Amino acid sequence: MKQTITGIISGILFTIMIFTVMGAAQTKDDSLKTIMNDLDTFVQDQLGKDKAAGRFQLQSFQIERTHWHYMLDTATGELYRLEPSRSPGNAKWVLTADANFDE
Repeated sequence: MKQTITGIISGILFTIMIFTVMGAAQTKDDSLKTIMNDLDTFVQDQLGKDKAAGRFQLQSFQIERTHWHYMLDTATGELYRLEPSRSPGNAKWVLTADANFDE
């Protein structure tokens, strides 16, 4: 009887520990800091390719709890929109409008 109770308590504690570790890992991926670091990495990679300072202009705004993020590539005139996802790591920049001028 004593071994059964000890086994059940150990199982419950082990299950709680697993859920705590999994929950902590998901919180790290969903943080605003992670999203901004991903955006900064993307912009730095693009700047590294072209070496054009001030090439991207970012506009973010909120309407009734909906967040919108747009990025204009001033070198090519292309407008991108951040396509949201349930997990921020899967959000993608989607081309919204082509350039309205010839290069």
